[in-house]
Amino acid sequence: MQLKKQVFWILVLIMGLGGSGHTQPSPQHPKAICLIGQPGAPIRLDVFSDYQCPSCRNFYLRTIKPLINEYGRTNQLCLNYFDLPLKRHEFAFEASRYSVAARQLGPDPWQKVSEALYEHQSEWSENGKIEAVVTAVLNAEEMVRLKKFLKDPSINQTIEREAALANERGVSMTPTFFLTVKGREKKVNGKVSYSILKEYIERMMK
Repeated sequence: MQLKKQVFWILVLIMGLGGSGHTQPSPQHPKAICLIGQPGAPIRLDVFSDYQCPSCRNFYLRTIKPLINEYGRTNQLCLNYFDLPLKRHEFAFEASRYSVAARQLGPDPWQKVSEALYEHQSEWSENGKIEAVVTAVLNAEEMVRLKKFLKDPSINQTIEREAALANERGVSMTPTFFLTVKGREKKVNGKVSYSILKEYIERMMK
């Protein structure tokens, strides 16, 4: 079954969608900034995700994290991460609040918080103790600043704006991501393995 899924995504991402006839010029989205990387990077990934979503967890840890390690540190990647907490997930909105607040601390603290939320998803999804998970990966000074940001009404407003942006871009499930390579954009619903995504990126970069 896993092999069939890999073949399917290879066909969709590389063969079926790899030609210029199946891609669209990337629209400009002024609301988005690069959490990781530089705005002028040849690879852009816009991700709409829910921290309490199991598929989002797998996509982040198994695909996005290695993508950041490979392309983000060399400024080849611009990663935009949009929080889209689903109403059916009891603690997703609060997790998004911590994520959005962590953005104010910089890319490295945000990445630590995101990874912690996904790695310990099964724990806080049961008990709602998100602060304990975040405290474990940030230092004391960062936690003081984070708590201050959490009190700012703009945190909730940011999540609301990102939900509106998701609706504007036709996002109906998580994870959904938009991959732009050299100005050509693809929309993909659901998670894709890192190996397949990397192969597609490398082909499009040639």
